[in-house]
Amino acid sequence: VGPSRFSAGPLQEVMKQEGAHVMAQGVPPVTALPIASLSATLADGSTVELDAVETRNAQRYAPFAWAPLRSWLLDHVREQHSPPSEHWDVSITAGSMLGIDAVLRLLLDPGDAVLCEEFTFLASKDNLLAAGATLLPLAMDEDGLLPSAVEEECEARLAAGLPLPKLLYTIPVGQNPTGSRLRPDRYAAIYSAARRYGLVIVEDDAYYYMQHRAARPDMPLPGLSGLGPSFLSLDEDGRVVRLDTFSKLLAPGFRLAWVTAPSPFVAKVDGLQYMSSQWGSTLSMLLLAKMLAAPGWLLGHVTALQAAMRTRCLALLAAAEEHLGGVATWSVPQAGMFLWLTLAADYEPGPLLEAMRRHGVAVVPGE
Repeated sequence: VGPSRFSAGPLQEVMKQEGAHVMAQGVPPVTALPIASLSATLADGSTVELDAVETRNAQRYAPFAWAPLRSWLLDHVREQHSPPSEHWDVSITAGSMLGIDAVLRLLLDPGDAVLCEEFTFLASKDNLLAAGATLLPLAMDEDGLLPSAVEEECEARLAAGLPLPKLLYTIPVGQNPTGSRLRPDRYAAIYSAARRYGLVIVEDDAYYYMQHRAARPDMPLPGLSGLGPSFLSLDEDGRVVRLDTFSKLLAPGFRLAWVTAPSPFVAKVDGLQYMSSQWGSTLSMLLLAKMLAAPGWLLGHVTALQAAMRTRCLALLAAAEEHLGGVATWSVPQAGMFLWLTLAADYEPGPLLEAMRRHGVAVVPGE
């Protein structure tokens, strides 16, 4: 990691030096840190151990612990997405919602227009509204966002003399809540539209690794090599801000995610975190770095995750076929955790939702 990019950076660089006597650090002395060693047993029976130095750093602030994980993330993004621009970087964040919040704070002013899928993640919708954004919902089908919808909305605003949208917020894979996966050829079409209309693309890809392909259970699971394109993989201009999270890939309790974006923008994200979350759990950073560095471990984990999600999705689809024929229609999800149901016209959602609640079943009604 290079020199820190915020006002306390020079001080923290000195604090990392062995034997340095920093008179201004507001931390407990190393001799008072309560944990001497750490070892974790993973689900596959392997173990992860932190040595004395790593255990000490796991109890300090993030800049003392993030180097191994940050190095792994840079290599992983390069291998997984091959960003065509040379000027990109990553910022570790304290969970994906912190990343979304930081990104929207930096990009939006009150009154800005934002394009998004017509059905989208409720927490992100709330975050956008809290930022004062005007939401412009775009049509979708079973293959995700329609490129023509992006173009039509932008052209309509130009014709009306209205400012163009500031950004497109999209969940392309395992879309929340519809479960769609953006068709590969649509990435280039949407990126081309973003270029034409000057849009930033915020690619919120929490379910990227959860591609179970339940529509084709005869096909092999994608693992890591078959996950397909991303907007980041096309980004020659530096107009894509990509959000990934360990919450869906590993577990939400680690409270870690990462933002990939042009280097100057990542520096701004780091600046916001310096003033707020301090980047998240240092203990999680060191444990994850050790787990992810083990050869083949991530591929095995992701493949098992995809298999589990395929099994669960197929079971849910079988139950829907058995019990919801004539009551609702749906498309088979390609990724993620969600099945989106459209009730038949003669079914009112209120009584149905109440009956489900009586049986201890909770769902989110669509709007």
